[in-house]
Amino acid sequence: MSEKLKCETKLFCPCPECTHYQKTDNKVTKDGFYTTKHDKPPRQRFYCHGGKHRFSETRYSDLFNLGGSFKEYEQVAKLSSLGLGCEAIAAVLDHDPRTIDKWLSAIGKKSEQFHLFICLTIKLKLVFLQLDELWSYCLAKYRKLWVFIGFEVSAKFWINFELGSRTQRTACRLIKQIRDVGDFSQKRVLRVTTDKLAAYPRVLAEVFFDIPYRYLQIVKRRVKKRLATVKKVFVSGTSRSFPQNTPKTQNTSYLERFNLTLRQHVCYLQRKTLGYCKKRTNFNRILWINLYNYNYIQFHKGLRQKISNNADKFNKHYQHLTPAMKMALTTGPLSWQFLFTVPILITP
Repeated sequence: MSEKLKCETKLFCPCPECTHYQKTDNKVTKDGFYTTKHDKPPRQRFYCHGGKHRFSETRYSDLFNLGGSFKEYEQVAKLSSLGLGCEAIAAVLDHDPRTIDKWLSAIGKKSEQFHLFICLTIKLKLVFLQLDELWSYCLAKYRKLWVFIGFEVSAKFWINFELGSRTQRTACRLIKQIRDVGDFSQKRVLRVTTDKLAAYPRVLAEVFFDIPYRYLQIVKRRVKKRLATVKKVFVSGTSRSFPQNTPKTQNTSYLERFNLTLRQHVCYLQRKTLGYCKKRTNFNRILWINLYNYNYIQFHKGLRQKISNNADKFNKHYQHLTPAMKMALTTGPLSWQFLFTVPILITP
């Protein structure tokens, strides 16, 4: 199951009614295949030796017994990551919106479990961190809902996000999550750039108190909604700590460009749209689905590595990488079906 991961995933019994539920010392083996009326390709069946029962590979996610095929689940995930809402996806696939809503909830939950599992198992070696916030709202424009994002520039890796108000509390939750998944060393200095939000200096000093880091704030002043000046404030370190080489480090442009990508793929973040957020849980699951798609499935053109100078057009000139491959989390691009069936222990 984990041939493309740089960590081990062990088989376990995912059935809550079993007495050996999620016990790693319980023996679970493959037990042939079976077919369903919803899916033509056969599905894997497993046998739990401790509980003496069989279960399907779909039990490793909440998609079990929801009446769909892997192809339909994949289509829902792809359409959602392209900016379509639940009603639009239901119209395209000719399903009830309530069914699509259940599928999206299950896919978003599994995306969150998988990302946290692999990042906590294989700690991330962070080099250049950029933090930013995107403005949105829930139900009404006066109910602002901000999306705080952590982004590793060297690998174009979307580390995590946090929904909440534009306050120190939300920023603290974001940076604490980054510390939990990061592999920090006293010999490696972390570079951090953010905007002028006053909460970041206090939270970084509190959370990264024992981690060497250099911190730069980019202060932008606008006049009549137009950018007037850009000022660099070195909170920790000097200009030498952020060398102006390739890639350039004295900016937040990489995360700003990622924000544009995210606005194109999440309907709740698009400007002047009718697809605004009605429920915060829906916003959260769509972001997790997009995070899995961005980090583990899609190749990033800026990460490709040249492997041949041959002018022959039939030869392979580049090795394409996903952000997860660049971060040494996976050995190749993953698929949606891999996400649906990979065994991930659910921690309470």
